[in-house]
Amino acid sequence: MEVIVSGVADALLSACFRSLCETLLSPDFHKFSREEQLVAELNKWQNLLLKLNASLEDAEEKQITTRSVKLWLGDLQDVAFDAEDVVDELATEALRRKQMKHTLSSPSTTKVWNFFPSCFRAINPHAIKFDGKMKSRIQEITAKFDELVARKNDFSLEEIGRGRSEKVFQSCTTSLVDESRVYGRKSDKDAIVNLLIDGREMNKGDIGVVSIVGMGGVGKTTLAQLVYKDVRIKTSFELRAWVCVSEEFDLLRVTKTLLHAIASDIGELRDLNSLQEQLEKKLLGRTFLIILDDMWNENYELWDILCRPFAAGAAGSKILVTTRNEPVAAVVANCRGYALKELSYDDCLSILTSHALGAKNFDEYPNLRLVGEQIVKRCKGLPLVAKALGGLLRTKVNEGEWKDILMSKIWDLPEEKIDIMPALRLSYLHLPSHLKRCFVYCAIFPKDYEFDKDELVQLWVAEGFLQQPKGGTQMEDLGLKCFNELLSRSFFQQSNSSQTRFVMHDLINDLAKSVSREICFNFEDMDMLKSDELCRAVEKFRYLAFTREQYDITKRFEVLCRMKKLRTLIALPTCMPTWAACCYLSGDVLQNMLHRLRCLRVLSLSGYSITELPHSIGDFKQLRYLNLSRSRIKQLPQSVGFLLNLQTLKLQGCEELTKLPPVIQNLVRLHVLDLTGTSNLQEMPFKVGNLKNLQILSKLIVDKGIGSAVSELRGLLHLRGELSILGLENVTDFQDVSNAYLKDKDGLTELNLQWSDESLNSQNEEGQMHVLERLLPHKNLEKLRIRFYGGRMFPSWLGDPSSTNIAFLELYNCRRSTSLPSLGRLPSLKKLSIIGMYRLQKVDAMFYGHGSPCIKPFPSLEFLRFKDMLEWIYWSSPSQANEALEEFPCLRELVVENCPNLGGMLPPRFLSLVKLVIKRCPNLKASPMNSPSLNELNVEDSNEELRGSILQHPQNGAVQFPGFSSNCIGLTSLWKKGAILWNIAALERLKIKGCSQFVPLAENECVFTSLKDLQIEACPNLACFPQTGFLPKLKHLKLKDCRGLKSLPSTIMIHNCPLEELEIESCPALTCFPSGRLPTTLRRLKIRFCQALISLPKGLMQTDNSSSSISHLENLEIIDCPSLISFPKGKFPSSLKILKIWKIFHLESLSDWMLPKNSSLEFISIIDCTTMESMPECLNSLTHLTELNLQSCPALKCFPEMGLQLPNLRKFEVCECSSLRSLPSQMLRLTSLQYLTISECPCLLSFPKGGLPLNLLALVIWNCKNLEQPISEWNLHNLVSLRDLTIAGAPDMVSFPDEMRPLPTSLMYIYISSLHNLQSLSEGLHNLTMIKELEICDCPKLQRLPKAGLPAELGRFCIRDCQLLKQRCLKDKGAYWPMIAHIPCLEIETPDD
Repeated sequence: MEVIVSGVADALLSACFRSLCETLLSPDFHKFSREEQLVAELNKWQNLLLKLNASLEDAEEKQITTRSVKLWLGDLQDVAFDAEDVVDELATEALRRKQMKHTLSSPSTTKVWNFFPSCFRAINPHAIKFDGKMKSRIQEITAKFDELVARKNDFSLEEIGRGRSEKVFQSCTTSLVDESRVYGRKSDKDAIVNLLIDGREMNKGDIGVVSIVGMGGVGKTTLAQLVYKDVRIKTSFELRAWVCVSEEFDLLRVTKTLLHAIASDIGELRDLNSLQEQLEKKLLGRTFLIILDDMWNENYELWDILCRPFAAGAAGSKILVTTRNEPVAAVVANCRGYALKELSYDDCLSILTSHALGAKNFDEYPNLRLVGEQIVKRCKGLPLVAKALGGLLRTKVNEGEWKDILMSKIWDLPEEKIDIMPALRLSYLHLPSHLKRCFVYCAIFPKDYEFDKDELVQLWVAEGFLQQPKGGTQMEDLGLKCFNELLSRSFFQQSNSSQTRFVMHDLINDLAKSVSREICFNFEDMDMLKSDELCRAVEKFRYLAFTREQYDITKRFEVLCRMKKLRTLIALPTCMPTWAACCYLSGDVLQNMLHRLRCLRVLSLSGYSITELPHSIGDFKQLRYLNLSRSRIKQLPQSVGFLLNLQTLKLQGCEELTKLPPVIQNLVRLHVLDLTGTSNLQEMPFKVGNLKNLQILSKLIVDKGIGSAVSELRGLLHLRGELSILGLENVTDFQDVSNAYLKDKDGLTELNLQWSDESLNSQNEEGQMHVLERLLPHKNLEKLRIRFYGGRMFPSWLGDPSSTNIAFLELYNCRRSTSLPSLGRLPSLKKLSIIGMYRLQKVDAMFYGHGSPCIKPFPSLEFLRFKDMLEWIYWSSPSQANEALEEFPCLRELVVENCPNLGGMLPPRFLSLVKLVIKRCPNLKASPMNSPSLNELNVEDSNEELRGSILQHPQNGAVQFPGFSSNCIGLTSLWKKGAILWNIAALERLKIKGCSQFVPLAENECVFTSLKDLQIEACPNLACFPQTGFLPKLKHLKLKDCRGLKSLPSTIMIHNCPLEELEIESCPALTCFPSGRLPTTLRRLKIRFCQALISLPKGLMQTDNSSSSISHLENLEIIDCPSLISFPKGKFPSSLKILKIWKIFHLESLSDWMLPKNSSLEFISIIDCTTMESMPECLNSLTHLTELNLQSCPALKCFPEMGLQLPNLRKFEVCECSSLRSLPSQMLRLTSLQYLTISECPCLLSFPKGGLPLNLLALVIWNCKNLEQPISEWNLHNLVSLRDLTIAGAPDMVSFPDEMRPLPTSLMYIYISSLHNLQSLSEGLHNLTMIKELEICDCPKLQRLPKAGLPAELGRFCIRDCQLLKQRCLKDKGAYWPMIAHIPCLEIETPDD
């Protein structure tokens, strides 16, 4: 096997050299270096870089066989990074001086000067000379470059130009395949065969081209082989040919191979022309299939030349191409390639076992099953990996050997035996240099990490991976192009969970790590640091990411002290919902560690509960990217004004942020200022217009004073994405709004315009109309929101048909507006929401298009909502006057809510409507509607006629309704004799809520013959149901809050009833069930809050074992039915899994004759049962029981004498059992018990002999006042798995923990409360090396911490109602503050609490 050259150093170094040379040659930098007398030294760098760069390719090849060359490349890379850092610092200093000079010469110097940090102003920009330390660093790097050049000469490295061919892994494929070892590709094969045989022509001309696209190892070649051998293919094509093209697209070789496949004797033909002429003759008039496997060529000209002889073939001829890259598919065909996905887990398992064991599964090797299944998961659907690992394990049946493969890194496996990484590296090798560096950077991400495209591009830009684009192209656009190219080459994949997220396949992630071992790093790969060599390499790491933990302690980041050259430090994930941002970072990391990382370009601390940044943040002169999103930051320090290179500042979701410092106007290189979700930010007191490079400005707040004005947007020519303009009520100068020139911002796709809610009370209607008129956006706008607008009318531009891209429009609480704009003319509008337009009285022709000759108003609208339209009285539609006119042709969902005065009828025709919701519109009249697609209807607080008219329209026919919901004041009956309300035989789900007059009158034949789910809620006059013919297919019945209900339908108690779930709640008049037996199909029975119920239904308990009466009940809940006193005779069904009996005070207790020996019970919860004195002896027969909860059982005194022998019991809770004197004996037998809670049991004196179960994970002992047994005798040290310990009101103790009987070292969470004599925490806490949380409450005498402080591993320390200790722990004041300041999460009551 030939060796693959990784190319990583070549990619990183060449990009680094390019960046260095670009900066060194820039005019501003050259001028600065001349002023600082650095020209000679830096010119020397240029010459040295050119010499070294010329030798890179030769060094890349020789490093494979010569270790010294590999070390030389590593040293060169390290020095190049150092040089780039120095040049960046010099360039930053040059920028600072240039900016200061501009500021001093500005007419408004005095005002702007005050915005600079004081230490910034203290420097004289004309007199300063760069310090000697920097010159010394430059000379040191020069010396290192000289040494590297000298060492290069020792290796006899050649100085060669780019483009020399490199050795690569070359695979050769044939058309042969062992179909018995191929799994999971039948549907893919059929799809491809159909495309080849039945599909239309894929290209212009007579030859169709089908491409199979997928990442390396996914099985493209195997699929093509299956297609090639398929009988349908053989009979459909006269000629077939297979060519393995591989990465070198040799026209002569490919053509010759094709000709050989078709005509065995081709003579001595050697030139391309003769070969193509002969091939054309052989193909003339014949149908053929040519398979070109493993195509890499993206050159259309070469492809066109290859295809010229194919035109001679007969119609229907096809070409099948397999490729890893979508750009290749785009070259060879006009249609999108067939995207081949990964295999299923089961198919991968079959491949692995087939090659490893010669079997389809692990049935014959059960000892290998567990580890084998884990190996299959690592394959992540790639058949190549499953096959390769299977081959590596062939004939090996020792479990240890399989575990070695499972634990090994893919790239560490021997390449002579497994060709996974060589195959994947081939994709990497074909990347351009700048894409290699972008891809390698992704090695900082852990496996399965989902990243955002724009976020990743911002990181690439910050790290300088992208070449400076020419012309007007923005760096971010170039980055998006790079991202899409990596996506098209299968390095990235669309996430299955989100349309906006992407992931790398595990093997691609492995590839990135394999080519970036000494550059990129993730904390999840800490095992890499075990060897001394790698520990030393940490000092050379440049890019680092880590996954946040809930409490990130100092110890985790100690390695940062050795990473002084780090450029990236990212807490992952960078994007998350606000509710998930609850992590805490040690103050030591912020205050004492970060300031050492002076080379940082990317810093992301998003998701931490950080309240302030240290002033030292201003020392990160090279910082380009700062992400503090979803933190608790209140304001930024003035020192951020020093971050002159900052390009991205993300404060998304910082809800406690109140203001931004004025110095932000100095950050002239800022591209992104993300203020989304900063609800408490009320002003922006800086000149945002100074930030000419801004592309993302999520929020602009118009201030009353001298702060930001709308005209600040004028010079921001590159704005894109979303922009919110708030505080528009503060505009006083209309010309200021005009000067914003929103109509020229062609990059904006989403615009939110918002006035304050209070401004609606002002009388400035005319002024607000003028403001909105002047906020005309560009035609590229896609989403528009207007909120709290106080004008009577909307401007003419809103609804102009030239706004061809607007797809979303929201008008929210525009309460003074009396008319709607002509929105029907917007050609792309898909979603329209109109809420809170109080004064609007009618919707008429103006809304549809103001009498324009528009044939189809709202041609694209799919969702329409009217809500809170309090004075709206009439809705007129053009189709009411002209039936030929069709409006809303695409509308799928219509919501009309809280429009109390809306009368008349709805528009008559919604041909595409799927869902209709009408709520709180009591005056809306019967509205016959032609809606043949309607399948979901929700009508609440409306009248009966409206619903009936919608459903009975003749055009609707037998509508296939999956669901219907009703909350109608006027509804009286569903089954009215002689007058069927709705003819909906196909209705499957029905919900009726809040119908006070709902009273079934008489019995008749059932009209709901398909109804499966019926819910009736809050219908107080419902008393009974028809007793015959009631819902023959009903499976789910829920009756809730029906105060007058006295009887249930008798049909639910017959044998052939299909009912599976019955839920009755808050029906206080119900006394009993109908006669008969519960159907055997019933699986869930829930009865809650039925105060008058005196008996349970027959059939609930099992009385015989005949097959016709065997119950399938699984879940039984009886809650707060105080009139019940007994169960029916018999035993609980053996199928029962969940039993809840709550607040049935006088119900007979469980007895031995109630519980079957073969019961399936898994969960028992008994609460508020006053009659139960003991648990039945047969309790121990419940071998499946996993959870037992006993609460508020005052008569309970004991457990079975033989104790509990429940092998699967995991959770046991006993609470508020005032008579209980002892716990079950021999609790050590409960080997599966993990969670034990004993609470409020005042008669409990001690634990059982032998101690507590040894496998406990959590133990809660809460306020057992008479428990006299001291903690030292609880033998807690034996609980080696215990993680969570809660003790409240335990025996008196002075010190915790007892140093004579230490706590188990496995403890992670400790909560102690109400230990009124506790005075100190002992040194024993330091034995808890896994401790995360310590919470102490109501310990009034506690005043001392351990002398050595609290454990370094502690992440959260909480003190409540401990006055003495609290005083000693106050921030910056208490004596213990220095000992606890490093703890990430401190919750100490302040004097104000």
